[in-house]
Amino acid sequence: MKFLISIFLVLSLYGQIVDKVAIIVNNMPITSYDIQKTAKELNVNKQQAVSYLIDQAVLKSAIKQRGIYVDDFDIDNEMKKIAQKNGMSLFNFKNYLLQKGELYRLQTQIKLKLQRDKLLKTLHITIQEKELKEYYNSHKNEFLLPSSIEVSKYSSNDKQSLQTVMSNPMAASENIEIQNIVLKNSDANPRLIGFLSKFKEKTFTPIINFENKLTTFYIIKKEKPTPISYKMAVGKIYEILLKQKEEKTLKEFVDKLRAKADIQFLN
Repeated sequence: MKFLISIFLVLSLYGQIVDKVAIIVNNMPITSYDIQKTAKELNVNKQQAVSYLIDQAVLKSAIKQRGIYVDDFDIDNEMKKIAQKNGMSLFNFKNYLLQKGELYRLQTQIKLKLQRDKLLKTLHITIQEKELKEYYNSHKNEFLLPSSIEVSKYSSNDKQSLQTVMSNPMAASENIEIQNIVLKNSDANPRLIGFLSKFKEKTFTPIINFENKLTTFYIIKKEKPTPISYKMAVGKIYEILLKQKEEKTLKEFVDKLRAKADIQFLN
């Protein structure tokens, strides 16, 4: 009995140590366990974990003060997009994550991302046409894609049929629509060309959701890479510059808030 009591006492004391509040940021507690867990997940040292958690706490405080709200419907919409890209329904995707013990973690990550996106909109980030053209002219090597790609497109609503034909191209199926096409980077969707260019000739791509159907492409032939036009590249350039500006703006925003924040380090 004394032995059992000793074990429970040790576990209780250990729990108190691990869960002890180490820092309070704008009345938001950060525990020793939070720091240990973050350091492990991000593969960083304790000091870096503390800095990251303080930044997150300051950001959450700002989101709350600005009345930025994300509901379950918003989260489900984002999860539905991920599910569709993987050829799954939202219901099946949620069940899969639930079985893996990953559902709550993904929902939390999506909520934080959506809150961050809404916050960034309030910071009024702009990108000028001049910036887009300057980036294109100085980074043309980033926009080299095959001048054309010859493919066979296999589309179906039945994932199993596609998987069968990928393992055995001679296995015909009434459930699959096959189309041989040549895509030129001068007029095709640059995202599609970019996706297809990643795969070797005589291979299938993974199954994706394309034009509202499950689709895999068999790469027949790829021609010599050439730069795509500015018009075709501008969407990608905008995304690159927007991401860069968002990261810079958010860092500056958090740094200013952190300088004014009420941060208490507890013994």
